[in-house]
Amino acid sequence: MTPPNLSIVLIMVCFWVTLWLVNRFLIRPVNTVLDQRYDRIDGAQKVWTAKNEELLSATTRIEDQLIEAAHAAAKTRETHRARAQQEKQQHLDTARNDAEEQLALALKRLSQEAEKARTDLRERAEGLARDFAQRLLGREVRQ
Repeated sequence: MTPPNLSIVLIMVCFWVTLWLVNRFLIRPVNTVLDQRYDRIDGAQKVWTAKNEELLSATTRIEDQLIEAAHAAAKTRETHRARAQQEKQQHLDTARNDAEEQLALALKRLSQEAEKARTDLRERAEGLARDFAQRLLGREVRQ
């Protein structure tokens, strides 16, 4: 029988030494860097998730405050609108009453002037009739 070939043993030793060197100086550091990278990514995702939840809750809170402010503004606006409507109605009523008073005064004055004009017309008509009768008859007519 032939003795075993020692070159195979030497190749095996070289392989295991190379494997150990590659593992020690290449694979472990790369795995460590990759693990750190994954840890940083996971941490960043957790931070992002927490900040996103914070943002969403703040947004919801602000939207609720905006809705409350809009309701308060609508109530205030409606209150002011109602008060303005009442003031407008009061001014209209006052103006209407003043106008009615002025109209009543004007109608009264007009009625008095019309009555005076009727009286004047009656007197003139009687005077004209008397003058006409006197001229027709040629003598003085008494009342």
